[in-house]
Amino acid sequence: MKIATVTHVSDAPVEQEIKGKVEKKSGKRVGYNYIIIKSYKESQKNDVVKCLYIKSLTNFGFCVIKEGTYGDTKDKQGRDIIDRLKWQKQLHELLQDKVRMPRLLGTFEENGNYYLVIEHIRGKPLQKICSEWRKELRQSIITGGKKGMKVLDYLIQIADILDILHSQQVVHRDATPNNYMITPGGKVALIDMEMCYSVKEQFPTPAFQLGTYGYMSPQQEVTETPTTAEDIYALGAIMLQVWTGISPLKFTNESLESLSRKVHFLVTDQEIGELIIRCMQPDATVRPSAKVVRRTLQQYKTDIRYDVSRHSSSSVFYDREDILSIVQQSIRTMISPLMADPEKGWFAENMKPTPDMDKHKLSKMWYASFNRGDSGIIYMISQAKYVGLDVQTALPFVQLGLERIREKYINRIESANTGLHFGSDGIAASLATAIRNKLVEPSPEYLDWIDQLLARTSDSLGILSGVAGQGIANLIAKPLCSSQKIQERIEQYVRFLLEKQEYDGYWIFGNYQQKITKRKMNKITRGFVEGMAGILYFLLEYGHSYNDETSTKSAIRGMQWLMKKAIHKNGGIWWNSSKGKELSYWWTGGASGIALSFMKAWQITNEPVYKQYAVSALKNIPGEIIDNNLGQSYGLSGVGEAYLEAWRVFKDEEWLHRAGWISQIIMQLQKQDEKSGPYWLVEHERHPTASFMTGNSGVLHFLLRYCYPDVIGFPMLI
Repeated sequence: MKIATVTHVSDAPVEQEIKGKVEKKSGKRVGYNYIIIKSYKESQKNDVVKCLYIKSLTNFGFCVIKEGTYGDTKDKQGRDIIDRLKWQKQLHELLQDKVRMPRLLGTFEENGNYYLVIEHIRGKPLQKICSEWRKELRQSIITGGKKGMKVLDYLIQIADILDILHSQQVVHRDATPNNYMITPGGKVALIDMEMCYSVKEQFPTPAFQLGTYGYMSPQQEVTETPTTAEDIYALGAIMLQVWTGISPLKFTNESLESLSRKVHFLVTDQEIGELIIRCMQPDATVRPSAKVVRRTLQQYKTDIRYDVSRHSSSSVFYDREDILSIVQQSIRTMISPLMADPEKGWFAENMKPTPDMDKHKLSKMWYASFNRGDSGIIYMISQAKYVGLDVQTALPFVQLGLERIREKYINRIESANTGLHFGSDGIAASLATAIRNKLVEPSPEYLDWIDQLLARTSDSLGILSGVAGQGIANLIAKPLCSSQKIQERIEQYVRFLLEKQEYDGYWIFGNYQQKITKRKMNKITRGFVEGMAGILYFLLEYGHSYNDETSTKSAIRGMQWLMKKAIHKNGGIWWNSSKGKELSYWWTGGASGIALSFMKAWQITNEPVYKQYAVSALKNIPGEIIDNNLGQSYGLSGVGEAYLEAWRVFKDEEWLHRAGWISQIIMQLQKQDEKSGPYWLVEHERHPTASFMTGNSGVLHFLLRYCYPDVIGFPMLI
């Protein structure tokens, strides 16, 4: 491979010629022959667009153009994006006849910008295919289902591509699922070559940085001289993600012992598990070649197809004492610098990121709300104290949280947001729970805070930010507040909900300042936190607590509407969204949350049909569910909470068993910080937070509740 030396210096005369980047808008022209169809990516690094090229009556088609501006994103060696694109041009010339990749169509310069033109390959990234099939992919790979066999074939092709690449002494260094395109014919194409390194020519030196976290080997992260072992690490990470549906970020920086334990629990086939472990070994010298990976995958595929017996992995399980020990340690982790500032307290991820923020670093913000802020963390710690865990070291941070509530809400109560999750009502309910559990003293000041926080009004409907959530908060705070005030407020909420209920039993979520007359059915939300199910739960609870027949009948009408809209198939029940898409499993907006309302209806009416719907909705969830998201909002902890509620209501051991499976998945996925202790990367973040609905305290609440299922209730419900 002959390397053309790339030496580019952005001197003043060149800079004076720059006229800026082309506007990435459909119909705009780039160069003479290219018309923009759509923008794939716009960033400071470089922009990528799909274009229509027209060179003659017979020479036209679609292409992809990468645009770079001189001087953009210079590295320490003074190399900019243009240097990367010119290097990528050489790689296409060398490799395009050896592996399936976009063919080089040309380059040009215009207005001080450099453009690399390559073939547009139709298809979907492997990442997208795995995401679309995630509900069934793992089981399909284990049993030899159609989709599983297809993905196995994709992995075998990927190993072949890497084998050819490595035979040319080229390391890709960014071989992630997003950079393998699956064509409509099932062929795999490799894209995005700019991170490549030539071992033979030792070029570029140093290699361009960095790669994609989760798929980078330890050697690549510390920018050692690249070897083919970097791509094998990435291939192991892809196989682990395909087999489990879990991001490899949750397995990075692990000891070999920890990695082995996790992989053997999640990957049921012993040989495949061992292969993944070897690929992701911290020691690069023991990683297998692409040929070995291909051979092992092909043997697995053949054995599964012909039903050949294979050895199963042996797994380590955690008992109740193990779980409680980790919860106790994790409470200490939450007050360490990993998740809390010693002066300001618990931080969260900024909910309003700006385009210039570094996506690889946590943009910290400090909130007081239940969902993301101090109140949710205080709520969890109070539950830990209630069951006898040691929370003494957390008390200074609880006090910092209380001061933030004073600053952000009490001192400006007239402008405070309402709502159970992001507003004053959730804070009041959390504070009331902390007082009940003896974490916070029941001082007159805090009792007055609760009353002020509950006194705000809302014209929204649901649990998240509306009157249903306000009603729940008032019921939680009822033992500490004036019963007369509580009753007056709740009656007001109930009247509002009854007035807004449509004749058929549903509610329309939207702008009530204008008369909604068209497409009503498209504005009906079924879920718990922002939809009908949460309203029904509140009305059922109110009707039962206050012996109010009107609100109970209203709720029953709503339950009947939900039953009419349910979809029955293969013994399970689920619902579609207002846009016709199947709802997820998660309790905030999916099937397990709707099941909560049916459980409540059965408790109050003892009508078997409500139990049937609750059970069927939960049974539609895979019995051994695995998911990348571990949180309360859209993850396994939330589903586990629904299972524990089903156990509490129905006393059927199946639900405790299902919750136990989720507890094992969560325990397997814990990470360890050498200084701070155990923690979880709950969603897709690279840095942990203590937040309740999307962070560590929500995970800990589920684990605590699993250990004390008859003592701790569903979070923020009666």
